[in-house]
Amino acid sequence: MEIMLTPAGGRGLAACKRAVRRDPGDIKARLDYASALIGAGRAGEAAAPIDKALRMDPGRSEALALRGAVLMAARKRTKAAQAFEAAAAADPGSAEAHMGRAMACAMLGRHADAIESFGEAARLDPSSAAARIGLGDALSGADRLAESIAEYDKALRLDPDSVAAHAKKGYVLLSMGRRRRALAAFARALRIEPELAAAHVGRGHALLGMKRHRKALAAFARAMRLDPDSTEARCGRAEALDDLGRPREALAAIDRAAARWPRSADVRHARSVILYGMGRTDEAVAACEEAVRLDPDDKGIAKALAEVRRLAGRA
Repeated sequence: MEIMLTPAGGRGLAACKRAVRRDPGDIKARLDYASALIGAGRAGEAAAPIDKALRMDPGRSEALALRGAVLMAARKRTKAAQAFEAAAAADPGSAEAHMGRAMACAMLGRHADAIESFGEAARLDPSSAAARIGLGDALSGADRLAESIAEYDKALRLDPDSVAAHAKKGYVLLSMGRRRRALAAFARALRIEPELAAAHVGRGHALLGMKRHRKALAAFARAMRLDPDSTEARCGRAEALDDLGRPREALAAIDRAAARWPRSADVRHARSVILYGMGRTDEAVAACEEAVRLDPDDKGIAKALAEVRRLAGRA
Protein backbone atom coordinates (compact mmCIF):
# COMPACT_ATOMS: atom_id res chain seq x y z
CA MET A 1 0.00 0.00 0.00
CA GLU A 2 1.85 3.07 -1.18
CA ILE A 3 -0.31 5.34 0.90
CA MET A 4 1.21 3.79 3.99
CA LEU A 5 4.80 3.54 2.97
CA THR A 6 5.78 6.55 0.90
CA PRO A 7 5.05 10.20 1.62
CA ALA A 8 3.31 11.99 -1.23
CA GLY A 9 5.65 13.64 -3.66
CA GLY A 10 8.53 11.48 -2.44
CA ARG A 11 9.48 13.91 0.33
CA GLY A 12 11.59 12.66 3.21
CA LEU A 13 10.71 12.63 6.89
CA ALA A 14 12.45 15.91 7.75
CA ALA A 15 10.83 17.76 4.83
CA CYS A 16 7.38 16.48 5.82
CA LYS A 17 7.92 17.59 9.42
CA ARG A 18 8.95 21.08 8.25
CA ALA A 19 5.82 21.28 6.09
CA VAL A 20 3.63 20.63 9.16
CA ARG A 21 5.44 23.31 11.13
CA ARG A 22 5.00 25.81 8.33
CA ASP A 23 1.25 25.20 8.12
CA PRO A 24 -0.24 23.27 11.07
CA GLY A 25 -3.68 23.46 9.44
CA ASP A 26 -2.57 21.62 6.30
CA ILE A 27 -4.19 18.17 6.61
CA LYS A 28 -2.30 16.75 3.65
CA ALA A 29 1.02 17.79 5.21
CA ARG A 30 0.10 15.99 8.44
CA LEU A 31 -0.82 12.84 6.53
CA ASP A 32 2.37 12.99 4.49
CA TYR A 33 4.30 13.24 7.77
CA ALA A 34 2.39 10.28 9.23
CA SER A 35 3.06 8.25 6.09
CA ALA A 36 6.77 9.10 6.28
CA LEU A 37 6.90 8.00 9.93
CA ILE A 38 5.27 4.67 9.07
CA GLY A 39 7.69 4.19 6.18
CA ALA A 40 10.58 4.85 8.59
CA GLY A 41 9.35 2.12 10.93
CA ARG A 42 8.05 4.64 13.49
CA ALA A 43 4.37 3.81 13.24
CA GLY A 44 3.69 4.54 16.91
CA GLU A 45 4.70 8.19 16.39
CA ALA A 46 2.36 8.46 13.40
CA ALA A 47 -0.76 8.18 15.57
CA ALA A 48 -0.59 11.82 16.77
CA PRO A 49 -0.55 13.54 13.34
CA ILE A 50 -3.24 11.13 12.10
CA ASP A 51 -5.48 11.90 15.08
CA LYS A 52 -5.03 15.64 14.55
CA ALA A 53 -5.89 15.25 10.87
CA LEU A 54 -9.03 13.31 11.74
CA ARG A 55 -10.11 15.98 14.23
CA MET A 56 -9.90 18.46 11.37
CA ASP A 57 -11.60 16.13 8.85
CA PRO A 58 -13.21 13.11 10.59
CA GLY A 59 -14.25 11.35 7.38
CA ARG A 60 -11.01 11.61 5.46
CA SER A 61 -10.36 8.22 3.87
CA GLU A 62 -6.59 8.61 3.62
CA ALA A 63 -6.33 9.41 7.34
CA LEU A 64 -8.52 6.44 8.29
CA ALA A 65 -6.39 4.14 6.14
CA LEU A 66 -3.22 5.43 7.80
CA ARG A 67 -4.80 4.81 11.19
CA GLY A 68 -5.40 1.27 10.00
CA ALA A 69 -1.72 0.96 9.11
CA VAL A 70 -0.69 2.13 12.58
CA LEU A 71 -3.04 -0.39 14.20
CA MET A 72 -1.66 -3.15 11.96
CA ALA A 73 1.87 -2.29 13.05
CA ALA A 74 0.68 -2.57 16.67
CA ARG A 75 -0.87 -5.99 15.85
CA LYS A 76 -4.34 -4.69 16.67
CA ARG A 77 -5.77 -6.39 13.62
CA THR A 78 -9.47 -6.27 14.48
CA LYS A 79 -9.31 -2.51 15.06
CA ALA A 80 -7.17 -2.15 11.94
CA ALA A 81 -9.83 -3.92 9.85
CA GLN A 82 -12.45 -1.56 11.28
CA ALA A 83 -10.33 1.48 10.41
CA PHE A 84 -9.85 0.27 6.85
CA GLU A 85 -13.57 -0.49 6.57
CA ALA A 86 -14.29 3.10 7.61
CA ALA A 87 -11.76 4.32 5.04
CA ALA A 88 -13.43 2.27 2.30
CA ALA A 89 -16.87 3.55 3.35
CA ALA A 90 -15.59 7.12 3.18
CA ASP A 91 -14.08 6.52 -0.26
CA PRO A 92 -15.42 3.34 -1.93
CA GLY A 93 -13.07 3.94 -4.83
CA SER A 94 -9.94 3.68 -2.69
CA ALA A 95 -8.02 0.55 -3.67
CA GLU A 96 -5.60 1.22 -0.79
CA ALA A 97 -8.40 1.09 1.80
CA HIS A 98 -9.70 -2.20 0.41
CA MET A 99 -6.15 -3.59 0.36
CA GLY A 100 -5.65 -2.62 3.99
CA ARG A 101 -8.89 -4.25 5.08
CA ALA A 102 -8.01 -7.36 3.09
CA MET A 103 -4.61 -7.71 4.75
CA ALA A 104 -6.06 -7.24 8.23
CA CYS A 105 -8.82 -9.77 7.55
CA ALA A 106 -6.32 -12.28 6.14
CA MET A 107 -4.24 -12.05 9.31
CA LEU A 108 -7.39 -12.60 11.36
CA GLY A 109 -8.21 -15.74 9.35
CA ARG A 110 -11.29 -14.09 7.86
CA HIS A 111 -10.65 -15.57 4.43
CA ALA A 112 -14.02 -14.73 2.87
CA ASP A 113 -13.70 -11.05 3.84
CA ALA A 114 -10.08 -10.98 2.65
CA ILE A 115 -11.07 -12.49 -0.71
CA GLU A 116 -13.84 -9.92 -1.12
CA SER A 117 -11.58 -6.96 -0.31
CA PHE A 118 -8.57 -8.10 -2.34
CA GLY A 119 -10.97 -8.71 -5.24
CA GLU A 120 -12.37 -5.19 -4.93
CA ALA A 121 -8.86 -3.72 -4.75
CA ALA A 122 -7.91 -5.62 -7.91
CA ARG A 123 -11.06 -4.38 -9.66
CA LEU A 124 -10.34 -0.78 -8.67
CA ASP A 125 -6.67 -1.02 -9.62
CA PRO A 126 -6.30 -3.56 -12.45
CA SER A 127 -2.58 -2.81 -12.69
CA SER A 128 -1.87 -3.92 -9.10
CA ALA A 129 0.10 -7.15 -8.96
CA ALA A 130 0.06 -6.85 -5.16
CA ALA A 131 -3.75 -7.07 -5.10
CA ARG A 132 -3.64 -10.23 -7.22
CA ILE A 133 -0.96 -11.78 -5.00
CA GLY A 134 -3.02 -10.94 -1.91
CA LEU A 135 -6.09 -12.48 -3.52
CA GLY A 136 -4.07 -15.59 -4.33
CA ASP A 137 -2.94 -15.82 -0.71
CA ALA A 138 -6.50 -15.47 0.60
CA LEU A 139 -7.83 -18.09 -1.81
CA SER A 140 -5.05 -20.44 -0.78
CA GLY A 141 -5.96 -19.89 2.87
CA ALA A 142 -9.53 -20.87 2.00
CA ASP A 143 -8.28 -24.06 0.27
CA ARG A 144 -9.35 -22.75 -3.14
CA LEU A 145 -6.01 -23.75 -4.60
CA ALA A 146 -6.72 -23.76 -8.34
CA GLU A 147 -8.20 -20.26 -8.09
CA SER A 148 -5.18 -19.19 -6.07
CA ILE A 149 -2.83 -20.33 -8.85
CA ALA A 150 -4.91 -18.38 -11.38
CA GLU A 151 -4.46 -15.18 -9.35
CA TYR A 152 -0.70 -15.64 -9.05
CA ASP A 153 -0.60 -16.11 -12.82
CA LYS A 154 -2.52 -12.84 -13.27
CA ALA A 155 -0.01 -11.14 -10.98
CA LEU A 156 2.85 -12.52 -13.08
CA ARG A 157 1.29 -11.19 -16.26
CA LEU A 158 1.35 -7.77 -14.60
CA ASP A 159 4.81 -8.23 -13.11
CA PRO A 160 6.77 -11.16 -14.60
CA ASP A 161 9.63 -10.57 -12.16
CA SER A 162 7.53 -10.81 -9.01
CA VAL A 163 9.53 -13.12 -6.76
CA ALA A 164 6.60 -13.33 -4.33
CA ALA A 165 4.18 -14.51 -7.01
CA HIS A 166 6.59 -17.17 -8.31
CA ALA A 167 7.46 -18.47 -4.83
CA LYS A 168 3.90 -18.46 -3.51
CA LYS A 169 2.68 -20.20 -6.64
CA GLY A 170 5.37 -22.80 -6.01
CA TYR A 171 4.15 -23.47 -2.48
CA VAL A 172 0.52 -23.85 -3.59
CA LEU A 173 1.57 -26.23 -6.37
CA LEU A 174 3.57 -28.16 -3.79
CA SER A 175 0.49 -28.51 -1.57
CA MET A 176 -1.41 -29.80 -4.61
CA GLY A 177 1.24 -32.48 -5.19
CA ARG A 178 2.41 -30.90 -8.45
CA ARG A 179 6.07 -31.11 -7.60
CA ARG A 180 7.59 -30.63 -11.04
CA ARG A 181 5.59 -27.47 -11.65
CA ALA A 182 6.43 -26.30 -8.14
CA LEU A 183 10.12 -26.90 -8.80
CA ALA A 184 9.88 -24.77 -11.96
CA ALA A 185 8.16 -21.96 -10.04
CA PHE A 186 10.85 -21.95 -7.34
CA ALA A 187 13.55 -21.99 -10.04
CA ARG A 188 12.03 -18.85 -11.60
CA ALA A 189 11.93 -17.14 -8.21
CA LEU A 190 15.58 -18.04 -7.59
CA ARG A 191 16.69 -16.77 -11.00
CA ILE A 192 15.37 -13.37 -9.94
CA GLU A 193 16.47 -13.52 -6.29
CA PRO A 194 19.10 -16.26 -5.81
CA GLU A 195 19.39 -15.71 -2.06
CA LEU A 196 15.70 -16.11 -1.18
CA ALA A 197 15.83 -18.73 1.57
CA ALA A 198 12.11 -19.51 1.40
CA ALA A 199 12.41 -20.46 -2.27
CA HIS A 200 15.34 -22.80 -1.49
CA VAL A 201 13.17 -24.42 1.21
CA GLY A 202 10.32 -24.87 -1.27
CA ARG A 203 12.74 -26.28 -3.84
CA GLY A 204 14.01 -28.70 -1.19
CA HIS A 205 10.50 -29.96 -0.45
CA ALA A 206 9.73 -30.39 -4.15
CA LEU A 207 12.95 -32.39 -4.63
CA LEU A 208 12.24 -34.43 -1.50
CA GLY A 209 8.80 -35.33 -2.83
CA MET A 210 10.48 -36.48 -6.04
CA LYS A 211 12.90 -38.67 -3.96
CA ARG A 212 15.88 -36.61 -5.05
CA HIS A 213 17.25 -36.63 -1.52
CA ARG A 214 20.80 -35.42 -2.08
CA LYS A 215 19.66 -32.36 -3.99
CA ALA A 216 16.95 -31.75 -1.39
CA LEU A 217 19.55 -31.80 1.39
CA ALA A 218 21.67 -29.34 -0.58
CA ALA A 219 18.68 -27.01 -1.03
CA PHE A 220 17.85 -27.09 2.69
CA ALA A 221 21.51 -26.53 3.58
CA ARG A 222 21.62 -23.49 1.29
CA ALA A 223 18.48 -22.12 2.91
CA MET A 224 20.01 -22.59 6.37
CA ARG A 225 23.14 -20.70 5.33
CA LEU A 226 21.05 -17.85 3.97
CA ASP A 227 18.67 -17.78 6.93
CA PRO A 228 20.05 -19.50 10.04
CA ASP A 229 16.75 -18.84 11.82
CA SER A 230 14.65 -20.75 9.28
CA THR A 231 12.85 -23.50 11.18
CA GLU A 232 11.34 -24.58 7.84
CA ALA A 233 14.80 -25.31 6.43
CA ARG A 234 15.84 -27.28 9.52
CA CYS A 235 12.62 -29.30 9.55
CA GLY A 236 13.05 -30.02 5.84
CA ARG A 237 16.63 -31.20 6.34
CA ALA A 238 15.55 -33.49 9.17
CA GLU A 239 12.74 -34.88 7.02
CA ALA A 240 15.20 -35.58 4.20
CA LEU A 241 17.60 -37.39 6.54
CA ASP A 242 14.73 -39.47 7.91
CA ASP A 243 13.58 -40.34 4.39
CA LEU A 244 17.13 -41.42 3.56
CA GLY A 245 16.98 -43.97 6.36
CA ARG A 246 19.07 -41.92 8.76
CA PRO A 247 16.52 -41.38 11.57
CA ARG A 248 19.06 -40.91 14.37
CA GLU A 249 20.70 -38.04 12.49
CA ALA A 250 17.25 -36.66 11.71
CA LEU A 251 16.20 -36.77 15.36
CA ALA A 252 19.45 -35.17 16.50
CA ALA A 253 18.96 -32.36 13.99
CA ILE A 254 15.35 -31.75 15.02
CA ASP A 255 16.24 -31.91 18.73
CA ARG A 256 18.80 -29.15 18.18
CA ALA A 257 16.08 -27.12 16.46
CA ALA A 258 13.63 -27.82 19.31
CA ALA A 259 16.20 -26.60 21.85
CA ARG A 260 16.72 -23.41 19.87
CA TRP A 261 13.04 -22.78 19.10
CA PRO A 262 11.07 -24.34 21.97
CA ARG A 263 7.83 -22.65 20.89
CA SER A 264 7.88 -23.77 17.26
CA ALA A 265 4.87 -25.96 16.48
CA ASP A 266 6.41 -27.00 13.15
CA VAL A 267 9.55 -28.30 14.86
CA ARG A 268 7.47 -30.30 17.36
CA HIS A 269 5.38 -31.74 14.53
CA ALA A 270 8.50 -32.74 12.57
CA ARG A 271 9.87 -34.37 15.73
CA SER A 272 6.63 -36.34 16.11
CA VAL A 273 6.90 -37.72 12.58
CA ILE A 274 10.49 -38.86 13.11
CA LEU A 275 9.74 -40.46 16.48
CA TYR A 276 6.78 -42.35 15.07
CA GLY A 277 8.95 -43.73 12.27
CA MET A 278 11.41 -44.96 14.91
CA GLY A 279 8.62 -46.82 16.70
CA ARG A 280 8.61 -44.42 19.66
CA THR A 281 4.85 -44.00 19.49
CA ASP A 282 4.13 -42.50 22.91
CA GLU A 283 6.80 -39.84 22.42
CA ALA A 284 5.43 -39.13 18.92
CA VAL A 285 1.94 -38.53 20.32
CA ALA A 286 3.32 -36.29 23.07
CA ALA A 287 5.35 -34.24 20.56
CA CYS A 288 2.33 -33.78 18.31
CA GLU A 289 0.14 -32.81 21.27
CA GLU A 290 2.72 -30.18 22.16
CA ALA A 291 2.66 -28.90 18.56
CA VAL A 292 -1.12 -28.48 18.74
CA ARG A 293 -0.83 -26.71 22.08
CA LEU A 294 1.68 -24.28 20.56
CA ASP A 295 -0.46 -23.62 17.46
CA PRO A 296 -4.09 -24.68 18.03
CA ASP A 297 -5.21 -22.99 14.79
CA ASP A 298 -3.03 -25.11 12.47
CA LYS A 299 -5.48 -27.54 10.89
CA GLY A 300 -2.71 -29.65 9.35
CA ILE A 301 -1.07 -30.32 12.71
CA ALA A 302 -4.45 -31.04 14.32
CA LYS A 303 -5.14 -33.58 11.59
CA ALA A 304 -1.70 -35.14 12.14
CA LEU A 305 -2.42 -35.48 15.85
CA ALA A 306 -5.70 -37.26 15.18
CA GLU A 307 -3.89 -39.65 12.82
CA VAL A 308 -0.98 -40.44 15.16
CA ARG A 309 -3.43 -41.04 18.01
CA ARG A 310 -5.41 -43.39 15.79
CA LEU A 311 -2.28 -45.28 14.81
CA ALA A 312 -1.29 -45.50 18.46
CA GLY A 313 -4.70 -46.90 19.35
CA ARG A 314 -5.74 -43.77 21.25
CA ALA A 315 -8.51 -42.51 18.96
